[in-house]
Amino acid sequence: MANEVMRVISMQCPALADADSVMGFTALEAMTIVGASLYPTVFTGSPTGCTIDIQDDGTDVIAAITANTALTAGDWQSVHMGGTEAPVHIVAGSEVEIDLNLTGGSTPTATFTLVIWYLGGAQG
Repeated sequence: MANEVMRVISMQCPALADADSVMGFTALEAMTIVGASLYPTVFTGSPTGCTIDIQDDGTDVIAAITANTALTAGDWQSVHMGGTEAPVHIVAGSEVEIDLNLTGGSTPTATFTLVIWYLGGAQG
């Protein structure tokens, strides 16, 4: 029997350069990611590309959520949210990390918000 409770994680990041593990958290419960939204508010250094990857214990489980224009969201949607992607299950205790990937420009940075929607608890 599933114990589905929708939860939302919202992370706001100051100007960050292209890097792995720019932020992260420990999954305190089992979670099934069903949606994510990347919303860049400010770019510096004129990057031509901005994506994020969500990793589970160092392995990409959601790659290249793209938002190349400031004030324009990019998203990743599973079938639960009306999209076509398969939901991603993460076990309790996993280290969830966010990689920021910027391309082009001159020493680019991005200020952004990342929102992750997930079903918490055991999924059966």
